[in-house]
Amino acid sequence: MLDSRYLYLHEALGLGPMWLAQTASLLPVQPAPAQTMTAKQPAPPSESVHSSTSAIQNPTTKETIHHSHRAALQHIIRQPPQAASETTTTTQTEERQYFCSQSTTDNLKLSYEAIPAALAACTRCNLHQERCTPLSGYGSANARLLVISTNPAPPDDSNQQLFSGEVGQLLSNMLAAINISSEEVFYTSQVKCAPNVSLKVTSEQLQACLPYLSAQIKHIQPQAILLLGQTFSRLDQSVLAQNLHNIPYVISPHPARLLRQSHLKATAWTALKQLRKYLHKLT
Repeated sequence: MLDSRYLYLHEALGLGPMWLAQTASLLPVQPAPAQTMTAKQPAPPSESVHSSTSAIQNPTTKETIHHSHRAALQHIIRQPPQAASETTTTTQTEERQYFCSQSTTDNLKLSYEAIPAALAACTRCNLHQERCTPLSGYGSANARLLVISTNPAPPDDSNQQLFSGEVGQLLSNMLAAINISSEEVFYTSQVKCAPNVSLKVTSEQLQACLPYLSAQIKHIQPQAILLLGQTFSRLDQSVLAQNLHNIPYVISPHPARLLRQSHLKATAWTALKQLRKYLHKLT
């Protein structure tokens, strides 16, 4: 059985929905030329998440990131399971410690309209070195529902679209089940850049991106918020509510995880029913 370090290997290597091909196997990765193997030291893998802007990808940069990503994955594969587990535990502890902080937006003040340009020039954390393009989010600026994931997944970064592919299709079906159309939703992520090499966002990166999310929430003022991913369940819920401007919220397993672990759909349906109550209570 694969341990948690391999949870997103099929996505990172561009293999698509491996859960649909139970007999799929990984082929050995051919080493890239020495001049392109400029991999960064990876942190432990993470739950994926996604968004979009109009920035144009640089093919050369994308190819370099692709080779670096593969090299980083090879390093993770060789890493002893115990070391990966210890690192994951440390990261989770850092997340709890950060979200117990009362400081959420530091001194960065910006308007909703200025977010895309600010993200394009943002160097507040090292993820700007890994991304193809920052993904600020998309949807209605007057949305009833705000959907937030932890961070864009590498495929979203390549496609310049948060919740791309089958993940987006499943998410649309989930919302349709409670009579929410895409015109009533704004989709975004807490961290706006995909961790293409490190694969896991850190507490510092979460802190760096909070001002952008705060500006989006303040402008959109949704009736309710849907948080996608188990990361949100590990946070201090009172501080999380404060960061979400005390707007009613529910936490659901991420659609990418539901595609791999269908038994969690019951948990997601329970969250969606609670979300429907929040939305209908205010209509």
